[in-house]
Amino acid sequence: MMWIFRLLLLALILFILYRIVAFFFKPERRLALFRSQNKYYLLDDPKNVRMNFLLTYKGFLFEGEKYVDATTSSNVVRILIWPTEPFDTKLMEEDTAFIQNSIQTSYPHAKIEWNLSKNKI
Repeated sequence: MMWIFRLLLLALILFILYRIVAFFFKPERRLALFRSQNKYYLLDDPKNVRMNFLLTYKGFLFEGEKYVDATTSSNVVRILIWPTEPFDTKLMEEDTAFIQNSIQTSYPHAKIEWNLSKNKI
C-alpha cells in the first residue's frame, strides 16, 4: 500500500515539473515578454503554411497571413500583414523596412503587403 502512495507522489511531482517547464517554454509567453521589452520576435511555424504568424516590434503586435501558390501547396507567394491595434500603431518607414526584410529571410519568394485600416505608414 505504501509503494502505491509513493508511486502516485512521484507521478504528481513529475507532472508538476512538466507543467512548470512547459509554462516557461511556451511561445506565446515569449512573444508577450519580447513585446513588453519592445524587441523584435517572430512567432511562426514555417512548416505549417496555413497558420498565421504573429510578430512584435517596438511594442506593437502584428499578425500576418500567408497565401500559398495554387500549384504547389508549400510555396508562400504572398503575405498580408496588419497591426492588431491599428489606431495605436505608429511606425516609420525604416521600421516597416526592417519587418519586411526579416520576413523576407524566412519567405524569400513572398510579396509582402500591408493592410492598414487607419492610414498609410
